[in-house]
Amino acid sequence: MHVLFVFNHPAPYKVKLFNEINKKIQISVIFERLKNKDRNPLFYESREISFNNIRIKGINIGLENHFSNGIVKHLKNNSYDIVIMNGWHTFSEMLALRYLKKHHKPYFFYINGGIIKRNEISLFKKIKTYFISGAELYFSPDQNSNKYLTYYGADESKIINYPYSTIYENEIIAKPLSSEEKMSLRKALNVVCTKLFVSCGQFIQRKNYLRLINYWKSQPSENVLVIIGGGKEKNKYLKHIEKLGLKNVNIFDFVPHSKLFMYFRAADSYIFPSKEDIYGHVINEALSQGLPVISNKNVNSALRLINNGKNGHIVNIENDDEVSNAIQSVIENSNMPYEAIKTAKENTIETMSEVHIKVFKDWMERR
Repeated sequence: MHVLFVFNHPAPYKVKLFNEINKKIQISVIFERLKNKDRNPLFYESREISFNNIRIKGINIGLENHFSNGIVKHLKNNSYDIVIMNGWHTFSEMLALRYLKKHHKPYFFYINGGIIKRNEISLFKKIKTYFISGAELYFSPDQNSNKYLTYYGADESKIINYPYSTIYENEIIAKPLSSEEKMSLRKALNVVCTKLFVSCGQFIQRKNYLRLINYWKSQPSENVLVIIGGGKEKNKYLKHIEKLGLKNVNIFDFVPHSKLFMYFRAADSYIFPSKEDIYGHVINEALSQGLPVISNKNVNSALRLINNGKNGHIVNIENDDEVSNAIQSVIENSNMPYEAIKTAKENTIETMSEVHIKVFKDWMERR
């Protein structure tokens, strides 16, 4: 069996999945561009590629768009048992999907998550429906994303849910750190506090960090918030922290994966304030380090992974009382870190790979 994936850029979490699948099934991957323009270069540092990586010529447009007929040319000149299109948003993907549809060539459609835009212009909905509908099978990470697919024309009976993960089994800690171990780790990270709360992501408006910073003025000084990421809104955050006179909020630029996990292990809870997120795989990463998660309700991964009161809380991030109650709950509930680890063990790159391989084999047998 030979499988072709078409993906926009070599994100480390995708590279890990492709490497794992390639251990059992031969795969080739077309990456349209080497990186997304808004990603920190360090994001791409640890890319060990063991699968066949196909380059195509084209023009990078904006943050992540790409224009090329290279995918179509490759499909014309090569034969695969399964072709998987990861999205439709770039011009290159649109051209490829149009070619596959026009020539009645079977393909799978893959998403990392999706959110329905109820008030969008009808023409945009028609365009989305054209490109999303018509696949042999659909890969989706959660029930909310399933609704997105069916809203834009997918056949519900053809949707396969997979455990979306960016972590290997051996990255999950065996048990939560003790209070003494957390304090030692905080000292190594130069964070002095009684309770530590962490959040990470791009410093953009959608991530809603201004709201979280604004809320933190109600927190006692011994409760420290660390926000990690980097981006165009960094100076705005720093000015707002200064304006509020907050001494217990720290802003850090992008840090390597290994150091990020150190912050997770040292913390008492992860807070995800995003206004919306088509998935949000960092939630599973936080859980893997024994970290209960408090997330805004419009985050697909939170709806899938968080069991309220067991491994975290889903809240209306704009409601101070809900956030405060959730923070108090994760501080008081000593069993939450164990439940977080349990959830993470059910969602690993290995389990994700196994689901993919089974689907591929089952489909090949039915042909």
